[in-house]
Amino acid sequence: MPLKSFGLSPLMLATLLAGCGSPQQGPANDMAEDGMTRNAANAADVAGPGAAGNSAGAAGGMLVPPAPGEEGGLPDDRTPLNESAARNPTSVEASGATIELWGLAIGEGRYGDAYRLWSEDGRQSGMTETDFADNYRKYSEFHVLVGRPQTGGTVTARVPVQAYGRLRENGAPFNLIGTMTLVRNPDGQKGEPGERPWLIGDSDLRPRGTVRVVPAGADTTAARIPVAFQGRWASSREACGRAGDESRLAIAADRLSFHESSGMVRSAQALSPDSVRITADFTGEGEQWTRTLTLALGADGQSLDIADSRRVRCGNA
Repeated sequence: MPLKSFGLSPLMLATLLAGCGSPQQGPANDMAEDGMTRNAANAADVAGPGAAGNSAGAAGGMLVPPAPGEEGGLPDDRTPLNESAARNPTSVEASGATIELWGLAIGEGRYGDAYRLWSEDGRQSGMTETDFADNYRKYSEFHVLVGRPQTGGTVTARVPVQAYGRLRENGAPFNLIGTMTLVRNPDGQKGEPGERPWLIGDSDLRPRGTVRVVPAGADTTAARIPVAFQGRWASSREACGRAGDESRLAIAADRLSFHESSGMVRSAQALSPDSVRITADFTGEGEQWTRTLTLALGADGQSLDIADSRRVRCGNA
């Protein structure tokens, strides 16, 4: 049951989940009153101090979002993704990369970049770029977990999405769950660097589920890799841009995906805000083994030391 949003790398694409859960319905979650039903306003407006399952004022520690199969979590389906198809950025299997970029941009405060990942140069979000930025500034942390994309038609894909993080006002955690619909970008189908083959066309993310806060130093099998470590890494910026580069590493909330092996987290111990000790059950090339690794972030959070090697954060690569 892999977690975390995936990127353009087939390593991260291998962490996708299957299925698409139905978001909670009801008047409390109905966005029609805002005049922008099923669009970016769902993700930007529904989470607040009263968001379902979250305790206001909770701050500090490691955020542990609902796991697959739990209330507010992605579907718990462990069927492997078709990695061969996922290597093609224009495929449905690779479509969720746009959602990862969207979540990463919001988390880094690049609201204009996130806005333009919506179709019609952002207008499909139902907001102006200024309104979009104003809405998403309410989050001090914003993280996205992505499930397996499903074909929604000849030019669309439907992707299960979970977004979680903290509110800027009081540090309270929030959790959103639902489906985002992607549409093919006719100007991004040539496979050239920098293209966006898929753009966001619709969203019905709604508050549901509880995000736990695990204090630093806690050691529990329910803990997951802290969000600060999650993302895509490689030996260099150049390696980030090379599909299939052997140094590329995808770190999800409960999985580490190396070039030829993948490990499900058994336990995670936060040693400090910048280091965590992970024990994971690995599989690869027909073998199975258990290994304990220490992950250490650089001061700026853009470098990672693991297994006697240093990698850099790939960002949008």
